[in-house]
Formats: sequence, C-alpha cells, structure tokens
Amino acid sequence: MRALRTVAVACLALGALTACSSSGSGSSTDAKPGTGTGTGASQSAPAAGKGGAKLAPKEALLASAAVMDKAGSAKLVVKGGDSDGTADYVWKAPASFLLEMEEDGKPVKVLFVGDQMYIGATEDMAALAPGKKWMSLSTKDSSGEAGVEAGTFAAMMQLMNPSVQLAAAAPTATLVGTETVGGQSATHYRSEIKVDDQIAKMNLDPALKAQVQAELQKKGSTSTVDLWINDKNELVQQSSPDPEAGAGAAPEVVSYTELGAVKATPAPAAADVFSLSDLMQQ
Repeated sequence: MRALRTVAVACLALGALTACSSSGSGSSTDAKPGTGTGTGASQSAPAAGKGGAKLAPKEALLASAAVMDKAGSAKLVVKGGDSDGTADYVWKAPASFLLEMEEDGKPVKVLFVGDQMYIGATEDMAALAPGKKWMSLSTKDSSGEAGVEAGTFAAMMQLMNPSVQLAAAAPTATLVGTETVGGQSATHYRSEIKVDDQIAKMNLDPALKAQVQAELQKKGSTSTVDLWINDKNELVQQSSPDPEAGAGAAPEVVSYTELGAVKATPAPAAADVFSLSDLMQQ
C-alpha cells in the first residue's frame, strides 16, 4: 500500500502516471521532454483544423481534446521517476484501467473496473489465499486506509483522461515548437493547469474530492504540463515534473499509442478474488 500511495500521490500532483515496465518499446521519443528542437515559441502552431487552417494553442488543445474523447482508449507507456511501465486505459464507458509495473524487481498489477480496485496477488498473498489471483478494494469504503487508497486511485484515473487534461490545459497553453516524437512530427505546447480547474472536472464523492484537492494543493495552486500533438490532433505525449524529485530531475513522460484500439479489461471472476478483510483474517 505504501508503494501504491507513492504512485497515486505522484499521479495526482502531476496529472501523469508513475508506472513501470522494463520494456524499451517503440514509444520512446526522439526529443527530450520540455525542450524544443525545431521551431521557436513565437511560430504559429502547425496543428491543423478543417481546410488546413492553423490553430492557436488554445484551439489546438481543444481540438485534440475532442479527438481523444472520441478515441476513448489508448495504450500508455510511462518513463521517468523511479519506475517505468504500461497501462491499458479505456476512459469511455465501460471504463477500465489496467496498470502493469514493477516494485522491488517483482511484477505488480493494478486494475480498476467500475468502483472496484483490484491488486494482483503477490506470492505472499497467494500463500494466504490459495487459488486467488486478485485482492479487491472498494472506492466506496471510506472506513479505513484501503478505501482511501482505492479512492485516491479512482481520482487518479479521472485525472489521467487525456481529453480532460487537454481541456484543462487549453486556456493557458503556449507554443514551444515542433519536435519529432515517437518517429512523427508533433507540436509542443506548455500549460500551467490550475488545481481548481482539474478538481472541478472530476466526478467524485464530495469528501474524496476535498481530500484530493488538499493533496494537490500541497504542491501549489498550479502544475506545469507539456503536451505534444500530431497533425491529426492526437495527443502523442505529455510530460510533467516530479514534485517529489529534486531540481534537475528527469520529468515523468506518458506516451499515448494505439488510440481507440484498446478494449476494456473485464473484472476478474468472483472465484479469483479475495478481499482485504479476508487477507487480514489470515
């Protein structure tokens, strides 16, 4: 749970996922996050609307928000911070979020379906719950730490919705330049997102919303996000600094691939699930 909390707090503060994978897949970028390699910030954005018209930064982000909302799903590849990883994320109904990472050299899986969070059983868990593959936590259980953790991850999943991120970032977006990201040309924008704007777009229980807002505001009233959008108005990458890391530390980078092709992950079969209370009784 401490490891999961570390992930959740970073995500909430960044609006970016801190996950892990040892795979060096083709989602790596050719440009360093936060730097321009081609054009200056004074140049008009090349992201195109109908008829090839160039869009101002705000309109470019809003156009991308519409494209990502329609796509509804993506494969996320995350690099930076203490860990790297992948996630299958479906933000349209029925929504699901499957995170695969490593902790202390061992694989870790976290799955969200509906209001339930599932944690893949570790070897120690499996020894206490033979034949079970997932431990369940409910985001509606606010009676203990586990429920709070599940609720925090539920909030993170909403913050990870790229259409929500783009819409929140649009009002303050500025152009950085044009760069090559993942083998394709992309326009780089930077924005200061207000915490209150992020919170306002989240569909959460009032008590949990207040908790999330308090956690976010510990890091300041705004968070900086860099966004890369291709000529199809698709978000291909976003990057944010790690608030827990020192000055000069590498930012955490999320790449979006396979837009619209990722299918929702179903909830585990009841026979494969045990609860935290079941585990504690052991």
